[in-house]
Amino acid sequence: MGQRQTHDCYVHVTNRRADGFVEFDFSFGDADLYIEMILPEAAFEEFCTHNDAARISPEQAARWEAERQKWREGGL
Repeated sequence: MGQRQTHDCYVHVTNRRADGFVEFDFSFGDADLYIEMILPEAAFEEFCTHNDAARISPEQAARWEAERQKWREGGL
């Protein structure tokens, strides 16, 4: 059996704070459902590695946010 090519976990970094904490959104399975989290940098890296989380690019995050905004405003 080959390795999976898709990720079930995603992270989108929303802020890297001056005090060394990383603010991010974490989703499992469905990138539209996520929780906001904050961890120190080292713990964030360990968290991502442990969960084999794919990091969402700023461009992809912008596209997703535009789609979410359409949904919020009722304009599909």
